[in-house]
Amino acid sequence: MADDSLLRQAWILYKHGRFSAALESLESKVFQFREDPAFFRILGLCCLRLGDWKGGETYLQRSRQLDDTVHRDALLGLMAVAARRRDYGEAVRVGLEILDRNPQDKIAKKGLARLRTALATPEAGPGLDKDTLGQWLPPFRRSNAALGVWALRVAVVLIIGAAAVGGTWWGLVLVKGSPAAAEARKGPDFSSFPSSGDAVQPGSSFSVTLTPDEVRQGWERAKKAFQDYSDSRARYEINRLLLSNASAAVKERARDLLPFLHEPDFSRPDDSSSYQEVRISPALYEGCTVRWSGVLTNLVSGDKKITFDLLLGYQDGQVVEGIVPVELAFAALLKNSQVIEVLGRVALRDGRWWIQGTSLRDLGYRAP
Repeated sequence: MADDSLLRQAWILYKHGRFSAALESLESKVFQFREDPAFFRILGLCCLRLGDWKGGETYLQRSRQLDDTVHRDALLGLMAVAARRRDYGEAVRVGLEILDRNPQDKIAKKGLARLRTALATPEAGPGLDKDTLGQWLPPFRRSNAALGVWALRVAVVLIIGAAAVGGTWWGLVLVKGSPAAAEARKGPDFSSFPSSGDAVQPGSSFSVTLTPDEVRQGWERAKKAFQDYSDSRARYEINRLLLSNASAAVKERARDLLPFLHEPDFSRPDDSSSYQEVRISPALYEGCTVRWSGVLTNLVSGDKKITFDLLLGYQDGQVVEGIVPVELAFAALLKNSQVIEVLGRVALRDGRWWIQGTSLRDLGYRAP
């Protein structure tokens, strides 16, 4: 029997607006919960909140297949998905299904009222915006941090306004004064670093040879990328140090940063490595994020993982830029010839590299 406490905790994370954390807690358990509709419902709703509409739809459809009496929250998500792709007839049908169960459902009523307006709009008109669709999903509680930001903005406006009324001197102080430093991202201790004399080690068997200054510059780039939430760029700089003649102390500092790097997801800024970069130097890009599109082939669905080859660039023409092996540790509804976008990390095994996928977007099909 699957551990329901994990699902309860993931739903609590959703209700607090921590959608990425909820996804991270569930995605590695996909085979444990592969027959549980609640598992796929929560995954799907988190994907929708993060803007991964294709992935969300796949998970919600899987939840619907497994559930004899489809959960109301899954139906709300599917109503929003249908409306986003302008299939308003399907969205209305799903909304009416919700009202058949509970005629007082406020979210379904609000959605159907908006859909009636959309149906009367010319096809060339704008579709429903993401804020409207977001109101149709199960609600979550805004974080106190977000409320604090708005409170701070209001306070600043009031202070500046008061300064303008009371005199220009205070206004100049506010404008010219140094802004409060942004809170540093939580990570390892960055305060110490080996001296230049201890930054490198002797030897000629390293893949990358650096001077002491280059070692220090690489570490500074890794720290900056980490603080900028560009975790793939940070991982590249860490790899470069680990493969270099940097000293053992420097490499230990670099390894300390690895547990703090986030899993790739579609809500984070895109700093994907290119296929050519990875192909030429896979060891330098191990663990780095890739976000590649192509046609799926050689699909094999096992008990614990899904594997396939991704034909990069084949969706756009006859030329295949590269053939990339991909592994998934989560369930997904896939078929050969499907065009997908894969988000994942570069992985190495036995001298070969592949992509460990963390999320997918369905982009349609390519005719053979």
